[in-house]
Amino acid sequence: MKLSVFRQEEFFEDYEFSCELMLALSGAEPITAAELERLVGGRPDLESEVGYTPSSGYPELRDAIAALNPPAERDNVMVTVGAIEALLILHNLLLDPGDEVVCLWPAYQPLYELANGAGGSVRFIKLEQSDDFAIDLGAIEDAVGPRTKVVLLNAPHNPTGQTVAPGDLRELARRLAPLGVHLIVDEVFREMRSDHPESAWDGQDNLIVIGSMSKSYALPGLRVGWIVANPELVVKARQFRKYTSLNPGSRDQLWALAALEQRAAVLERTWALTEQGAELATRWIADHPDDFELVAPPAGGLFFPRLLRDMPTLDFCAQLVHDTGVLLAPGSVCYESEGFLRLGVATPQLAAGLDRLDGWLEQTRAKTPRGAAA
Repeated sequence: MKLSVFRQEEFFEDYEFSCELMLALSGAEPITAAELERLVGGRPDLESEVGYTPSSGYPELRDAIAALNPPAERDNVMVTVGAIEALLILHNLLLDPGDEVVCLWPAYQPLYELANGAGGSVRFIKLEQSDDFAIDLGAIEDAVGPRTKVVLLNAPHNPTGQTVAPGDLRELARRLAPLGVHLIVDEVFREMRSDHPESAWDGQDNLIVIGSMSKSYALPGLRVGWIVANPELVVKARQFRKYTSLNPGSRDQLWALAALEQRAAVLERTWALTEQGAELATRWIADHPDDFELVAPPAGGLFFPRLLRDMPTLDFCAQLVHDTGVLLAPGSVCYESEGFLRLGVATPQLAAGLDRLDGWLEQTRAKTPRGAAA
């Protein structure tokens, strides 16, 4: 498997751990170890052996994940090392060289690079700002051709925050089934707001849902994700992962299970951060019409505003973090979408970061005339 350089992660390697105020997170502000212990009421059983675990994950954790995706049962679930391993395994199981994936654009880079790495190709459906980044399932279905084996969507969409109702996703899966096409729905951002929908998974053989503890549950360091699919595919995925991670980490799984057992408390924290942050960022951007324009995202914790200054977004973000310590992510690097920025709103650092950004914009206004680079 040959993959191109993951430009988004290279950018974050340069700045994420040295910036003062991180406003480019895609998920909720990560929970600290002390806060996690408080939320879950202590530590899980740390006296158990630190050894191998079942390849599909601990049964109790699989049951907890199944409960998030009814009518799933344990046999429908495999625990993975983050959603990224779920994507890696699924691309290699479902694609042969020459096969095609239909995917939205802009997109999180692994969604399409893993298809290329498996010998496939990608057909993109572009979301347009002029159309409020609306996701058109009819256009997606029309893009399916004789070589298409997978339609891959994330809902809510990264980075625009637009989404699709679960019933519509299930109907799309039903329409794709006679064509021999699987629908993979990446739901890692689904639970980031209190009005989140139910899972799209309903037991159809060609419908697959993936999720993780990284975004809505604010626990990216656990590296726990999952696949929810028909049992036959779960068995094949478990067999394939003998050549990837072998099994998820034992301690990671115990902490993930503890967090899911206290799901209400964990998600209440996320919802407060996301909803208060979304309200603040919406007002703040509306107060800066000469610098940004925004299609308000109805879901998730990401904003994707357009920069109205005549400078590359990479230069804008690099200069901003150098001058102020505030980190935004350039759309040119993260999504190959010049002219846009990634702003994560689910963080207690948001108000302070926007205040610094406000002062910096005023200081630099004369040097960067209006008119975004396209």
